Amino acid sequence: MGQISSAKCKCGYRTSISTGGSMSEYMEKCYFPFYCKNCGLVSINYRITPIHCPDCESVDVKEYGKHPISIESKEYSFLQCFNYGAPQKGNLCPECKEMTLEFQSPEIFFD
Repeated sequence: MGQISSAKCKCGYRTSISTGGSMSEYMEKCYFPFYCKNCGLVSINYRITPIHCPDCESVDVKEYGKHPISIESKEYSFLQCFNYGAPQKGNLCPECKEMTLEFQSPEIFFD
């Protein structure tokens, strides 16, 4: 199951992200938020290798949920998709470069 959520920061940055995929295509299209140095927060289809930014094609991307883009935690991942997981708080904001980006509860689910 896929979902569309918001990410927001106290600096005013806000965007929508896709996580997961539909039942019919999840083996070919499955998304998770990554940080691209050129483009900021992007939803990347990690089923395509090498994993790269869909906007600038850079392979210099890092998944949210891992250091140094997120403060790693052994607790429950707020965003989850197969082996990928990210905390709700403590994520790098692409705008202000602080660890203040928060992922919000899903607004839309799709299948």
